[in-house]
Amino acid sequence: DIRGYEVCKRIKSSADTCDTRIIVLSAYLDEEKFAQMKTYGADACFSKPLPLSQLKEEVARQLGLRD
Repeated sequence: DIRGYEVCKRIKSSADTCDTRIIVLSAYLDEEKFAQMKTYGADACFSKPLPLSQLKEEVARQLGLRD
């Protein structure tokens, strides 16, 4: 039982995982909470439902395969 904020913080604070890109998908977060997630290390935040094509595009962007 852990909140998304804590997951982001733990991933980004570890030397082994600090370069891991984090994409947050949530049905429960608003813009203010998305901004907070980003302060904890999320690289991108989206509301559910998210079209698969948009998710694929963001994953490609995060991996440096798209601008």
